[in-house]
Formats: sequence, C-alpha cells, structure tokens
Amino acid sequence: MSPRTSAPRGGYAVGDARRRRILDVAVRHLAERGYHGSSLARIAAEAGLSQAGLLHHFGSKQELVVAVLEHRDEESTGHAFTGGESGLDVLRALVRLAEINLTRPDLLRMFTRLSVEAADPGHPAHGYFVRRYAAVTGRTAAALAAGVDRGEIRAGLDLTGIAQEIMAVMDGLQAQWCLRPEAVDMVARFRDQLDRIARSISVDGRGLAGPPAPAAGAEPRPAARRDAPLPRRRDDGRARDRRSEILLAALEVFGELGYRGATLAAVAERARLTQQGLLHHFPGKESLLVAMLGLREHLDTLRMLAEGAATPRLEHIEQLAEYNATRPGVIQTFTVLAAESVTDGHPAHDYFVERYARLRTLGAEALRAELGGDLPGGVTPEEAAALLLAVQDGAQLQWLLDPDAVDLPALVRAFTRLLRR
Repeated sequence: MSPRTSAPRGGYAVGDARRRRILDVAVRHLAERGYHGSSLARIAAEAGLSQAGLLHHFGSKQELVVAVLEHRDEESTGHAFTGGESGLDVLRALVRLAEINLTRPDLLRMFTRLSVEAADPGHPAHGYFVRRYAAVTGRTAAALAAGVDRGEIRAGLDLTGIAQEIMAVMDGLQAQWCLRPEAVDMVARFRDQLDRIARSISVDGRGLAGPPAPAAGAEPRPAARRDAPLPRRRDDGRARDRRSEILLAALEVFGELGYRGATLAAVAERARLTQQGLLHHFPGKESLLVAMLGLREHLDTLRMLAEGAATPRLEHIEQLAEYNATRPGVIQTFTVLAAESVTDGHPAHDYFVERYARLRTLGAEALRAELGGDLPGGVTPEEAAALLLAVQDGAQLQWLLDPDAVDLPALVRAFTRLLRR
C-alpha cells in the first residue's frame, strides 16, 4: 500500500472522530435550546473547533440538524430492528427500541424537542419528520400485514391506524418521561399497551407473551373526519382587547419559534404594537408565557364545561380531540412549549410537571368512576390515565406534522375503545 493511500485513511479517521464529537455536542445543545436557540459558534467552541472548522464537516446549521437526527436513528432504531420483523415481532422490536432510548436520555430529549419544533412547516427538520413518520408507520403497518398473511393477525383491521396509534403512545410517553422520569415508567407502560394491542388484533388473542385472552368482537373504526379550521385571528372580525390580542399573537410566535427563539419584539410586531406597548400589559417574556399557558387551560376548561363535563368522561376526551383539531395554532404552541420544558431551567418546566401530575390524578379518578378499577388487560386506572395523555400528545404531534395523513380524533377514539372493552 502506498503512502499516498494510507495517509488519507488516517485523515479520515481524525475527521470521523471530529464529526462524532460535533454530533455529541450538538445533541446536548439541541436538547437544551432547540434549533432556534442553538448556535453553531457555541457548538463549535465546545467541540474544540472554530466555527469555520465545524462548517468544514457540516455545511450549515440545517445540515448539522439533519445529521444529528440521522445519528439518533443509527444509535437507536438500528439496534432494535433486525429488518425482518413481521406480525407481532414488530411490536416486540418497538419495545426494545423504547428500552434502548432510555439508555441515551440526551438523544431522547433532543428528538422529543426537535420533533415538536418541526411541526412548523418552515422548520428545517419538518420534511425529515414528515418522511420519518410516514416511513415508520408504513414499515409497522407492512409488518402487521405480513402477520395477517400468515394467519397471526386478524384480517380487516386498519393497520395504518394501529401503527399511528402505537407511535402516538410512544411519543406521548417519552414526553412525560422527559419531564419527570421518576413519575412515569415509560418502558413498562409502553410494553403493557402494545401487549393490549397485540391481544386485540391477534387471531388467538395472544399478547406479546403469555396465554390467550378472551376473544373480543372487532369494532369498525369510525370514518375519518376533520372539522374545518377556525378562521385566522385577523380575519374573524371580532373585537378583542389589547391583552387578548397580545396573547393570541404570542400563541403564534411561540408556536413558530419556541420560548427561547421568540422575542417580545416579534410578539409586539405580530400584535401591531410597539414593544413598549406590550410591556405595559406584560412586564416580561416569562409573565407573557404564564398568561398564555393559562389562556389555553381556560379555553379547554370552558370547552369541557360546554360539553357538560363537570366530571370528565371518555366521551368528553373524544370531543376535546375533535375541538383541538379545529385549532392547530394553539395545539402547536402548547406542544412546542411542552417539549422545550423537558430541560431544567425552562420557565414552563414546573408548570408542565404539575399539569401532567394533576391530569394523571384526575384522569385516574375519572376512569375509575366510569369504568371501575379493573380495566382491560389488567391495567390500572393510574396507568390508563398516563397512557391516555400519551396518546393525546403523540397523536397531536403526528397530526401537526402531516394533518392529511393522520386523523387526530379517530386515533383518540381508537384508544378509548380499547379502554371500554
């Protein structure tokens, strides 16, 4: 081998090591600050390079983000799947994936945050996540279809809908775990839910492991429907006071840029105010954030009360999902902020920790009152409440990314049917 050949190999090895170092540093920055809050200069400095040196390996910030996401897929998905899964084996592989994800919490937090940010069509990772969700749900549905062909899974099921429901559970549980790991056993809850799905779709009622369950009649999935979006804020012609206008403008800006990427100047401009005029109503960005989160809670409470939900029931959860499908802007903002808040120090961190704890408690009480303490598959009301939140959050994320491919209310109804069996 000539010196001319061997020298570049050493250079490639050094280059590969530098790329890996950059990717590891970028994972932490993106998990903590998101795309808009991260800086190539800071990433380069922590990686021991100049910004020009970083750009030698990754030509732009957008290219770096895509490389980080592909790196995450290699670290997790590549180790969980053999490539030949079919039937119920694909569900077992997804459980392995959840176990692997727990070994790299930095990658998990980064993925959770970027996937939510990317609901904005202008985000550089939007196309990546749309393609990824389509590929993952398509691969899962194809594996389930192979199980139908060999007689393991019942025919006539909406396999794509089942695959979307599984992804919703996984994403929602990951978000809850990122906020408060000690409060949610992510792998156990995910494994239990996939076991219930396996029992409901397998020909002999078998789950991922264990004896057959009593056969249950398959219910047809409701036809997908989507309510028309509400008119945009500035086109509806309704009078609002300045404070309400600012909050609605903040919903849009925070949904597009996240908390750290948003500025008071941008919110003021969207509300057609000076920044000084905005500060007259809200003395700082944190107080604006708190008021905005309170507005969303208030809107949800009014909606539930309008549906007669003094004590929430599953039908009210289904109705809320239909209502949420009419207000993508509000849902995008709330989803982005929830994902951002998984990092300590975020001003909304305590709010979301408290909110999820409160909703898990209220949900468990409501499920116990409506369905009793013995739910299908042996799940407890406490476990079912965490899963229901996970399905709602995960389904909203998929719907925000690709509303034409995902029916948000139908996914929520599919899960509530499992609880009623």
